[in-house]
Amino acid sequence: MLTRLLRAAAIAASLFVAPAVAMADYPEKPIRYLLHVSPGGATDVMARKLAIAMEKTLGVPLVVENKPGGRGATQLADLASAKPDGYTIGAVTSTHIGAFNQTLKQYNVDSFDWIARLVNEPYLIVVNKDSKIKSFKDLVDAANAKPGSVVMAGFVRGSGGHFAWEIMAQSAGLDSKKVRWVPFDSVGDAVTAALGGHAEAAIAYVDLVKTYVDAGSLRVIGIMSEERARQFPDVPTLKEQGFDADTSWQQMRGIIGPKGIPEPIKAKLAAAVEQALKTPELVAYMDESSLIASFQPPAEFTATAARENALTKEWMERLGLTR
Repeated sequence: MLTRLLRAAAIAASLFVAPAVAMADYPEKPIRYLLHVSPGGATDVMARKLAIAMEKTLGVPLVVENKPGGRGATQLADLASAKPDGYTIGAVTSTHIGAFNQTLKQYNVDSFDWIARLVNEPYLIVVNKDSKIKSFKDLVDAANAKPGSVVMAGFVRGSGGHFAWEIMAQSAGLDSKKVRWVPFDSVGDAVTAALGGHAEAAIAYVDLVKTYVDAGSLRVIGIMSEERARQFPDVPTLKEQGFDADTSWQQMRGIIGPKGIPEPIKAKLAAAVEQALKTPELVAYMDESSLIASFQPPAEFTATAARENALTKEWMERLGLTR
């Protein structure tokens, strides 16, 4: 009888010890890093650089997998169905939160584990080199003088860039409907539209437009940030131009995972992210791209996501995008 009791106790104890040992050994195999975008864009480039840096800390490869489609639907379906063991993670941006409140209502901020925030990125407006618009005021004046004459290219409706445009328009007292917002499947596509003359202006980020601005193909007419971008020192911020746009609204990039990842594993992933963001290679890339390092561990990132979700819902309702 005593022998059976001791054996049962040993088995029970092993059930508690085994998971702890597994977490202590994590990671033991490559980690899948799922992206919602096609190769080549800003999110893709950042993810690949981060993966290389994190591999040095974790000791296993982070395999980047591009899963574009459905404004994140393809990526999130894979991520949500993955085992929450830390071997499948995904990129997340402000646009995901917009999709949770619009096209992907089967998910919400509580559907995933928020592992780490990486960076924030200010929004800017570029115009075609042949445009007569030289400043944000010129854009506002053109829109008021002839509603519909200015075409603004950007990511899908309800995206972070779309809300950024609404915030910019609000700061100018401009009815945003006077500018024709044309949604594209990626910010890169929106920039291409401006380059090709299919849209006079586009909402984008520094790293996506710098090459074209340097080549003289595009012109930046305003940046929604507290300070000028180092890459464009001659371009005044919107505030410098007299428009008090809310600069706290920026594109967020981070990492999420399936719901239920053990806390020690999330902590280990977050620590690897924090260390990676301090490597010379990533520091140089962020500086070159005007990215603002804004690391947050799981608990803080979860709270940030909840706050951004509340603001997103507010804008969705204001723009009638929740129907």
